[in-house]
Amino acid sequence: MLIATDISIMNDLSSDLFFNWKYEKGKTAKTRYREFGQPIANKPSLLFVHGYGGMLEHWDQNIPPLVEGHHILAIDLLGFGKSDKPNARYSLSLFAEQIRSFLEYRKVDHVIIVGHSMGGASGLYFAHENPDAVKGLVLANPSGLFGDSMDPMAKTFFGLIASPVIGEVMFAAFANPVGVSQSLLPTYYNQNKVDLQLISQFTKPLQDKGAVWSYLSPSRRPNDFTLEYLPKPCNYRNKAFLVWGAEDSALPPHKIIPEFQELLPQAGAYIIPEASHCIHHDAHETFNARLDYILTHEL
Repeated sequence: MLIATDISIMNDLSSDLFFNWKYEKGKTAKTRYREFGQPIANKPSLLFVHGYGGMLEHWDQNIPPLVEGHHILAIDLLGFGKSDKPNARYSLSLFAEQIRSFLEYRKVDHVIIVGHSMGGASGLYFAHENPDAVKGLVLANPSGLFGDSMDPMAKTFFGLIASPVIGEVMFAAFANPVGVSQSLLPTYYNQNKVDLQLISQFTKPLQDKGAVWSYLSPSRRPNDFTLEYLPKPCNYRNKAFLVWGAEDSALPPHKIIPEFQELLPQAGAYIIPEASHCIHHDAHETFNARLDYILTHEL
């Protein structure tokens, strides 16, 4: 395994590529991806899928150690990162269809999906609909199942931003470095990771035309971002792994992991201490060691 300490390898080994995706009849959007290495015979490719508000650079401390010996793809979901941000009906179903179309475009028949938060939920949704195409799921603090973890104050807040006028006003107030910093800090245990580079990385896409549509979609149509409607267990029966930050207050592992194991009874859970929701970046060394173990010994 290649040990890389310089995350510039993300830029040295790959550059931005774009896939024109027909996401609705008569409507096409430019979606960004990066590719590392070449497909390897009889070995699944790895697909990294970021979470809500994220982008493929959020994996910049996870992909470099894997570039030797793996074919790796990383995407920006529609509406996020450097992908286009049309006024579309954003949902886990839409993102699953983006994954399906993208893998078809890249002629990838078998894949291991590594997904964080909403990206994990989207990967699971895709695996449910395309179980034979997925050889492994590695879900890092996936969203989509929330139990009773959302307190009344949070529910009131999401109800407010679901209002078109109030939502757009609050979005404008949020879409700046100060607002982004205040949103990121609760998702990290190691808050020194929330530095100027990360804040800038998450702020830039908020300035793009149409960002308000994608960023407010989960609050305006929460049912489009839930996995509660999938059968238990779901159609995907291959190997699955849950990796969770112990300090995730939004999606506490002791409440949420049992719900995911109803969907994925085959999934074991590995809890990383001193890590919160953005576990792959918050505690990247421990996360990387676990991911390497899964890829080397379990898949």
